[in-house]
Amino acid sequence: MVHRALLIILFLAGLSTLCVAQEAASDDTPPPDYVAYDKAAEPEKMVQPKYPAAARTSGAQGTVWMKLWIGKDGKVKKAIPQKTDSEYLNQAAVDAAMQWTFSPATIRNAPVAVWVSIPFRFRLTK
Repeated sequence: MVHRALLIILFLAGLSTLCVAQEAASDDTPPPDYVAYDKAAEPEKMVQPKYPAAARTSGAQGTVWMKLWIGKDGKVKKAIPQKTDSEYLNQAAVDAAMQWTFSPATIRNAPVAVWVSIPFRFRLTK
């Protein structure tokens, strides 16, 4: 019984340390890959990417999966292509992603910076 109580105390101490570290982190420092939160970041303003002329000419289509650093203020701080079907599409996806805004993720009603993954799909129409 004492062992279980000690484990619970250590778990809670670790969780509070993680929260304090996140709160103390500068807005200039990316969050860790995983951040615990009560409420996820939700898109408020979404911008569709412009189809690049070189991609259109070459017939490139596909999806670019972007990893977005969402700051405590809900703004995209950094956008990184993680997986792409065509290199021609990456910069257009980055440019669009940087214009998105989010309601920030929160833990205990306090905003936290997080990473999210967003797919940007490019399809040619006839």
